[in-house]
Parts: sequence; structure tokens; C-alpha cells
Amino acid sequence: MRKIHSILLAFITIIILAPHASAQTTAEAARVDDIKFFVEHFYYGDIPENLHAMTTIDEIVGALDEYSRYMTPDEYLSYVAAVGADDLALHNINEPAVSSYMLYGNIGYIQISTFSTNMDKEVTKHYSKLKKQGADKLIIDLRYNGGGYVESAEQLLGHFEGVKTAYEMKTKEGTTTVKPVQSKMKFPKQTYVLVNRYSASASEIVAASLQDQNAAIIVGEKTKGKGTIQSFFEFEDGSALKLTIGEFTGPKKSKIHRTGIAPTIHCEHDQELSIIHTRLLKESLAHQQYKQVDDLQEVPMNKTFHIHFTQEMNLNDANTSNKVELIKVGGVAVPISIKPNGTNKLDITPNRQMQKGGSYFLVIHPGFANDAGRTTKQGIYTPITVK
Repeated sequence: MRKIHSILLAFITIIILAPHASAQTTAEAARVDDIKFFVEHFYYGDIPENLHAMTTIDEIVGALDEYSRYMTPDEYLSYVAAVGADDLALHNINEPAVSSYMLYGNIGYIQISTFSTNMDKEVTKHYSKLKKQGADKLIIDLRYNGGGYVESAEQLLGHFEGVKTAYEMKTKEGTTTVKPVQSKMKFPKQTYVLVNRYSASASEIVAASLQDQNAAIIVGEKTKGKGTIQSFFEFEDGSALKLTIGEFTGPKKSKIHRTGIAPTIHCEHDQELSIIHTRLLKESLAHQQYKQVDDLQEVPMNKTFHIHFTQEMNLNDANTSNKVELIKVGGVAVPISIKPNGTNKLDITPNRQMQKGGSYFLVIHPGFANDAGRTTKQGIYTPITVK
């Protein structure tokens, strides 16, 4: 008789107590029969036509999808240990699952590297801190996030305005609509979510849900396309069958598996953060009626910038140092030294070398005064790329 119950892991797990057999060959035959039963009744995919004629575990599993496999007791024990260690499946244990910092322009940035069980608590803590620092815009980074606990994806989606459905789950029994875990703490309405070719599983559930419901803007590359559900059928001797039992789709039936989620804003690989920060900076500066001038390419890392004015200015004014900023795209304003050079020129030197291949904005704020007390009315900025 089979006894079934569930334990909480990164996937649904079902314990199967197979009948004890004294002879190893009898036990092997019983295991094969059990696996055939699970494939026939739970496998979500094309069941092999000759399933009942198969005589070995390897033969059966080899006819299934790439995510289904049989694990020996030692293999399964190692897998459980890897997944359960501090809830960081396939993740460097010394690296936090959630991290954050402020970007220039009152933009909060939260990186989620895996969907651990305590992820939502960490996200809430980080976002609260960012809001206290003045964040009124938000970027959430799910690049290189291969998934984890689906329940954590449901919790993350509960922070987005307009998300009524988390995802749909299809199994042999039919389709189930899953709701998000609603949170009182909501993200800004125009939140940006970064994804790339390595974003998979729970990350894709989040991306599909947000895109289907216009609840955030997805930025980056098409995601991996891993949208199936695996369950573990564990046997009495400690071995287990990992079996695909269903498929996730977005609330509007957006297909994930083998398709991936195409972003709203497509970016080249590893350019996602710099592109969206550049976009937000330009929008903010345009809103303040700043004018873009020049576009400096292949600037040396130790470049000194020269600002020329069309008339004599009071460049020794104490406020001069507050009116020029060098902004690192994907970061904050970097320290600079400002030195008057005559009466109509300023020399701007970064206090440390700029990053090779990095992008920057040199921003000149309005308010520079001439000797007559008249001030400049319009701000200007120059995009810079370092060679």
C-alpha cells in the first residue's frame, strides 16, 4: 500500500513508502512498477507509448523531459542538503539573497538572487530602508535568478499594484488560478524589473505576471523558458523520483516553458541596469528642462573636463562646487575636484580614475552667477563613455 504525504522543499514533495521486499530484484521490479504508475498518473507531458514494456528505471526516465530524473538515496540526500542550506538553492551561501542600494536620482535598487523562504521579509526590510533614504522610484533585479520557492514569488507579486493573479498552474487535473499574497507595502506603480537569459522558473512567473497585468516594466533579455513544475516522489529507501507534474503560465495564458518572457524594453546582455538608469536620468533631467550637449565617447579614465562659459563668471563663489556633478550610471555621483581656470572656465577632475567601459553623466546645474549677479537659467548635461 502506498502512503502519500507532503513535505515543504523548493518543490512539492510526496513520500512513497514502497512495500518491503527481501530480494533486490523484486524490489527493483516493484520500484519500476511504482515509477510507471507515477508517470502514467502525474507526468505532465507525452507519456512514452511503450511505457508498460519498459523494464528499467533508466529506460523510463530517459523517455521523459530533461527535468525528470531518478535519484539514489545518496544523490537525493545531497540534493536536499544543497537546497535546504539556509534556503539558498544553488546559491553561494556567503552571498545575501537580497541586497540593495540607492542610485542617483532617488532610485532604489533591489537585487534578488534567489527566491528563498525568507525573501519577502528581506525585500520588505530593504525597501523600507530605501524609502527612508528618499527612493521614489524602484528597480528590481532578477537577472541570474534561477528560481527557488514559488511561494516567495507569490509574496513578491503582492507588493505590486494591479496584480490580482499570480499565475496559472496546469496539471493533469486541470488549471488552477493562484493568487498573490497581498502586502500593505506597495512598490511604485512604474517599477522596472530586470531579467536576462538566466532568469528562470519563479523569476519568470514574476515577469509573466507583471507583464500580463501591466503592473511593471520588464527590462533586459528574453528569459530562460523554464516554466514547468517538478514534484519529488520519495521512496522508503531514501531514493526519489523527480517528476514534471505541471506547467506555469501567466495570468493571461502567457507561455513560459521553452518560450521565455520577452521584455518590454530589450537590452544587450549585462547592459540592463545602465540602460534603464540612463533612461530614468534623461527623463528626470528633461522634466527639469536640462539640455543635452555633446556626447563624449572613448574618454580616458583620467580625463579632466573643461567647462567654458561665454562670459566672465564669479567662479570663486562658495556654491560653485554644488553646481557640477559627475554621475556614474548604475551608481551615484562620484567625488570630483573643481578648480577655476581664469574667469570663464572650470576644470573638473574625478578624484579617482573612472571605470573602464563605464558610462557617466556630467551635469551642470543652473545658478552660476556672473560679476553682475545674473545667473544661468538652464542646466545642461553631457553623456560620457570611458574607453
